[in-house]
Amino acid sequence: MRAVSFVKRLQWDLPGTVCRHGLTIGDIDNDGDNELVVGTTEGELYIFKGSELWQKIPGLGLITSVAVGDIFNYGRNALVVICGDGWAHIFYSPRSVNPSTNNAASFQQPTKESSDPDNSKGDPNISIGTSKKTRNRSFINRLFSDQTDGGSEANELTGKMECVHVQRIPTNTKVVLIEDVDRDGANEMILGLTDRVVRSYRWSSNLELGRGKLVGLNKWECASQIGTVTLQHTADGTPTLLVAQPGGTFMRIKCNPKECYLEDETHQTDDETAASCVDYQTLGISRMRNQNISTEIIGDLEYTPVENKTVPDESSSKDNLSSEICHGESSIVQPTVDSEETENVTETTDLTNVDQVDGNLMGGNVILGDYDDQPQKDSLLPTYKDFSPQSNNNNSHNGNSSSSNSSIVECSKGKDEARAKSNVEQGPPQGKPYALATLDGTIMLVRDEVILWSMQVDHLIFALCRLDVTGDGSDEIVACAWDGQTYILDQQRNSVRFQFEEPVRAFCTGNYNVSPGVSSPCLVYNTFNNKIFLYYDVTLPSMAIKPLDPLEELDPEERKTFEDLLGRCNGTERSQKMQQLTEWLLYGTS
Repeated sequence: MRAVSFVKRLQWDLPGTVCRHGLTIGDIDNDGDNELVVGTTEGELYIFKGSELWQKIPGLGLITSVAVGDIFNYGRNALVVICGDGWAHIFYSPRSVNPSTNNAASFQQPTKESSDPDNSKGDPNISIGTSKKTRNRSFINRLFSDQTDGGSEANELTGKMECVHVQRIPTNTKVVLIEDVDRDGANEMILGLTDRVVRSYRWSSNLELGRGKLVGLNKWECASQIGTVTLQHTADGTPTLLVAQPGGTFMRIKCNPKECYLEDETHQTDDETAASCVDYQTLGISRMRNQNISTEIIGDLEYTPVENKTVPDESSSKDNLSSEICHGESSIVQPTVDSEETENVTETTDLTNVDQVDGNLMGGNVILGDYDDQPQKDSLLPTYKDFSPQSNNNNSHNGNSSSSNSSIVECSKGKDEARAKSNVEQGPPQGKPYALATLDGTIMLVRDEVILWSMQVDHLIFALCRLDVTGDGSDEIVACAWDGQTYILDQQRNSVRFQFEEPVRAFCTGNYNVSPGVSSPCLVYNTFNNKIFLYYDVTLPSMAIKPLDPLEELDPEERKTFEDLLGRCNGTERSQKMQQLTEWLLYGTS
C-alpha cells in the first residue's frame, strides 16, 4: 500500500472534548458554501467559515452529536445539536428565511419547556408534501418576524445562527441523522441511543398557536450496542436504515409510510408485519476475529461501474450491425450467444458468492421474516409482445408496405430479444454498495448483503466516512484509526494510506469551502491536544498505480525530437536508452 502526503491544511485551537459524532460539514446558513461545525462536551458550539472562526455559541450542555439538514421540510438547511442530557437545539439563519426583508427578524432564546421523552402528544392534523412545506415555511417566517431588535438585525445581515427551538428528548443520544427514511417526501430525525434504541421524529407545526415541535414516530430496540446509523437505498429505491452492530453485523430497518404514525394516534400493527420490517444481517460473522468488536457502517456509496464504459460499446455495435442488416438487402440475422459463453457467464456469477480465501459462501442470513414481498417480473424491460404491431393496420392500404412493415417488425423483434437476453445475463438491478469497518481493522465493501471484498489492516479503526478524492463521481471509503493512520480505498480495493501526526479523538470528511464558491474534499481531525486540523484539497489523480510514461506529456514536435534522439533500435536497446536518459535528467549521471 503506497503512502500519500497532504500539505494544505488549516489549524484551530479548540478547548474542550469532542465526541465521535460531535463535528460535521454542511451548509448551515444556506449561502452555498459549506461550514465546519464542532460541538464540545463543555457545551460550546464552534462554527468555522473559510479559514476563521465565524460564530461561537456557549451554554448548550454536553454536546454529543450534530447534524445539518432540512429538518423543517421546506427546502432550507438547519443545524440540529443534540446534547447527552436530553435536550435538542435547532439553529437557523434568519438571512435564509427572509432575505429580502429590510426590517429585522429575530427570535429570542426560547425557554426549555419540559415534555415527555417519548413525545407522546402530537398534532394529528399533519399532512406530508407541498402543503406541509408551505405551512412550515410560514411558521418559520412568523417565528422570526414576531419580535425585532438590533441584535437580530445584525444577525440577519451577517447570517449568524439563532436558536429557534429547544425540546426535551431521551437522554444518551449517540448519533443523529436527518433523512427521509419512509419515502413520504418529508425528512425525519433519526436518533441512535447508547441504550440500544433507535428513534425517529418528524417536525410538526401549528400556525394558529404559533408553535411547533418534534413528534415521535417510531422506536426500535436493537440486540446490542449501536455503532452508527446510516441510510441505504435498495435497488428499487426503497430507503432503509442500517444500524451497525458488534462483530461486523448490522440491522436493517425498513420504514413504510403507513407505519410512521404519530404516537398519540391509536394504531395496531400485526406481529408478522412488524417482523418483516426489521432483519438481522450476519454477513461474514464467522470470519471475524471477535464477535463483540465495535462496528462502523456507511451507506449509499455513489458508484460508477467500470464495465459501463466498455459494455455499451459492444451493445451499440451489435445494434448498429443489426440495423445495417435490417436496412440492407441481406436477410435478417438473429443475434445469438454461444453455449461456451453462457457457461462462462454462469461460472463467474456463481464464484461471486464464494470467498476466495476459505471457500465459504458470503452473504447475510435473514432471521426475522422476509424483507421484500413484491412479486418479481418476468422481464426487466417491456418487449415487442407488450405492444400491438401496427403492420395489421397498414396492410389495408397497399401491399408493398406490408412486406416492409413485416421486415421492420422482425428486425425490432431481433433487437428486443437481444436486449432481453442481455438483461437476463446482467441480472436484476442492484442497490448501491455500502461499507463496514470493525475496530480490529477489518474493512468490507458489501452490495445486496454480498461481500464484494474485505481487507485487514493492523490499526484500530474507529471512524468510517465517504469522500470522492478522484473526482470521478464514485465515493471512496475513508477509514481513520485512533493513532491517526488514515486509509483511503476505492470500490475496486485500490488503497492508499495517509499518516496523521497525532492520535485522533474525532474525525469526519466532506467538501469544505476555504474560499467562497470553491469547495474541495477535506479531512478533519480532532486531536487529544484540543486542536482541529482540516486538510483541504485532498485530491488524487488516480487510486491505481500507473507506470510513468514521459511521452504522454510531449507535444508532436517534442515527440519527434525525442524519437530522433533515440534513433532506430529494437525494444531492448530502446529501454536501455530510456533508462540512461531518465537517470541523466534526474541525477545528471549516465
